Amino acid sequence: MSDLQAIEKLVLQYFEALHTKDIEAIEDVFWHHAEITGYYEGEFIHSKLHDYLSVIKRMSAPNMLGEEFDMQITSIDIMVNIAHVKTRYVFQALNYVDFLSLINIDGTWKIVNKAFYHH
Repeated sequence: MSDLQAIEKLVLQYFEALHTKDIEAIEDVFWHHAEITGYYEGEFIHSKLHDYLSVIKRMSAPNMLGEEFDMQITSIDIMVNIAHVKTRYVFQALNYVDFLSLINIDGTWKIVNKAFYHH
């Protein structure tokens, strides 16, 4: 599998896990020291992975709310062992753009940083 295919697979796994609220699967695509930073309703937010997962746990799964799967990769840029992925998706009827930073750690791609914007 090429790096591009592995990254696409990882991000699609993240999307599916987010849509179904599969916390273990979400945790699996992130590096354990990952940070999540961005703006939600104009408010600056910064958290560690554990705190991000706690927020997701309290939310309803979009698929259980009848929300259609609407998540897309809009661009991928790879430079040897690092990558940048831009995504666009709807989560609980809200539109988001994410910039995901990925690193290949011991042959496995992981999300190490998520910067997001809700609009």
